[in-house]
Amino acid sequence: MKTNHIIVLLMLAAVTAFSGCDSNEIDTAKPQILLSEPAEEEAYAPGSAIHFVVTLSDNVALASYKVNIHGAFDGHTHSAVQPSLTRATDAEPHPFERTWMESEFIAQGEEPIAGKQQVIINHRLMVIPDSIEGRPVKEGHYHFTVYCTDSSGQESFIAREVEITHEAGEHLH
Repeated sequence: MKTNHIIVLLMLAAVTAFSGCDSNEIDTAKPQILLSEPAEEEAYAPGSAIHFVVTLSDNVALASYKVNIHGAFDGHTHSAVQPSLTRATDAEPHPFERTWMESEFIAQGEEPIAGKQQVIINHRLMVIPDSIEGRPVKEGHYHFTVYCTDSSGQESFIAREVEITHEAGEHLH
């Protein structure tokens, strides 16, 4: 009988030790982003919706994502250089900049990604306005950037160049 108790205690100690190891592992892998749409250098007309298709994945669990569009008129990249601030006059077109948080997409019917290991997002919920504060949206090159955070707080991003121009045709995806 005493031998059985010792065996049971050793088994419980082993289970506790192994389960403790799993919870102490640190997730060092960043989430993966595979952006299918928009394509590099794809053009959009002011007032049109962007077709957004992305696959997000993580080895443990995803947490959230967001999308940002901002002007690339100063030639900056996403390595280290930040854009310089300039003040536009009333007559100049207004550069477009906006960040869509995942919560906005959820409010429009998308499923949350939190806790999932892989999701495919496919929608047209991001619309480029025709004008901002009464001034037309500035045409030119913009950066379309997708950020994804996993459950351990690590973030990845991917950036593409897109063009906003009145010359863009209708997107038929």
